[in-house]
Amino acid sequence: MSQHNLLKRKRSRVACEPCRERKRKCDGFKPCTTCCEWGYDCAYESQSRYKPRVTQDRPSEPTPRPKSPQRKDEASDAHGLVRRLEANSGAAFVRRMGLKIDSVKAPKLSLFGWNIGKRQLSSAFGGANPSLPITEITTLEHMRRLAEVYFEKIDPCYGFIDRRQFFERLETRWQSPLVSQLYDSVLGGVAALGCLFSQRNMTVTELHLVESARSTLETHVLSGVPPVDLLTGWTLRVSYMRMTDSPHATWIASSTLMHLVEAAGLHCASSTDTVLPRSSTVNCDPSIARRLFGVAQHLNMWTSFDLGLSQVSFQKNIVPLAPATRAEDYTNELLGLLPVSASLDPGESKDDDTHLEATLSEILDRIHSEPPSVMAQCNLVLCILRRIHTQHFEVSPSLADKVLELLKKGLSSSRTMAMTCSPWHHMANVPFHITCVLLVMDTRLSLAILPEAMQTLKFVASTYDTETMREAWSAACLLVMLHQQRRKDDIDIFAETLGIEQPEVQSEQALPGTPSAEEYSWLGALVADLPGLQRVDLEQFLTMDMADNSAFMGASG
Repeated sequence: MSQHNLLKRKRSRVACEPCRERKRKCDGFKPCTTCCEWGYDCAYESQSRYKPRVTQDRPSEPTPRPKSPQRKDEASDAHGLVRRLEANSGAAFVRRMGLKIDSVKAPKLSLFGWNIGKRQLSSAFGGANPSLPITEITTLEHMRRLAEVYFEKIDPCYGFIDRRQFFERLETRWQSPLVSQLYDSVLGGVAALGCLFSQRNMTVTELHLVESARSTLETHVLSGVPPVDLLTGWTLRVSYMRMTDSPHATWIASSTLMHLVEAAGLHCASSTDTVLPRSSTVNCDPSIARRLFGVAQHLNMWTSFDLGLSQVSFQKNIVPLAPATRAEDYTNELLGLLPVSASLDPGESKDDDTHLEATLSEILDRIHSEPPSVMAQCNLVLCILRRIHTQHFEVSPSLADKVLELLKKGLSSSRTMAMTCSPWHHMANVPFHITCVLLVMDTRLSLAILPEAMQTLKFVASTYDTETMREAWSAACLLVMLHQQRRKDDIDIFAETLGIEQPEVQSEQALPGTPSAEEYSWLGALVADLPGLQRVDLEQFLTMDMADNSAFMGASG
């Protein structure tokens, strides 16, 4: 056999134990190439009738030097980093989940339901979108109404703007319509979010407000320490992007915001922490500074987790101090989750994740009152559950019951958001990932919540009819159908084992929309072009009564 053919051979007749457990390719050497690269302890079963080839037989390769304990630790930590990155990222978890169910038909890697998707104009709008002065976009009275929507729906959770000061500066701006200011980015950002939370479709006014705020921020020439007006404008912009824009664009903007936070010194607890200059705006209330820092860190941290990319960290891994409480404000509930969120940083080397169950219990015991805060709590719990799953740990039954109760609360919060025109970014994201986690938990109690999760996601998708939401709904349907087919295949195996022939009447009375084994091949094509899915592809499945589908629920009869 030529050297070329020998090197081309993919697998050995016998695999070492680490490769066999991890289902990796093994070349049969001792140690094998895979174990050398990943730092595993290469070993073969002593009873094997095949003898592993010695390292010297490896063609044209020098004998590898034994790895030092330090290199093995580095390889192990690298593997752990990948595992933690995938657990933190909902997209990677869904991909792994699909591959485990069906490696051929699994959904592609995508952040399904990351937000409601790009805003669409309700009417045709042609031509370029020039940046207009904010006083030429709309009237002062309209700006007041949009600001009222912002302070009613968004400020209670992202409370980093002084309401009284905002309205004072709004009035002053309209008194000098020809003088552009950096604070225009704050006025435009607040008004754009007010449009988002008051109308389901984008208007030309919202389009111009977004462009005006963006232009003001990006054309500002920074000649010293970033002023608070600039930080506030950027935080509003990132908040809007997290609810409407793509993940990568949001990540870049949130990283820019975090660098501005550091440059302004908002992350420093007091002026004694550094001799470097801090923000030049002396009128910034310390509580407002903490809220700005906290919301900026929250947005950057979770966007980084979702994408599996690096977050902006400071020289000291710190989280903001708790700001002063305000009436009818639950920003503290959101910022109170930051220490636990920061502890899930994939870059933090950990020997194990045995602390996760205690952390999960701590989060479940917290009381969150309003839908946006409840959804942030749910999102954190879902991430912890994914981390626990990758470690193959078990959650105690009592803790599992608490998890399911919180997930049902999250689904209710999602429906409330959709009904009240409050498209927070978790409105679609959390129901989608609740569906995935319920399938992974795979218990009677968890599957009993599955119909509610799917109905919630369908309701959000019908309320905000965007390509992004249609794609998320279709992907969720696909995962459920794959899981259902897997169960059906398992039942067929049991029936064959017992020698029981399935009665033909079952197939005749099958629920409408349930694909047969022959018809199931269309799912491969469905996944291949997932972004182009049309609703008609799953029309039959949408009419299924999931609550009565015993095979779907895994009922034993």
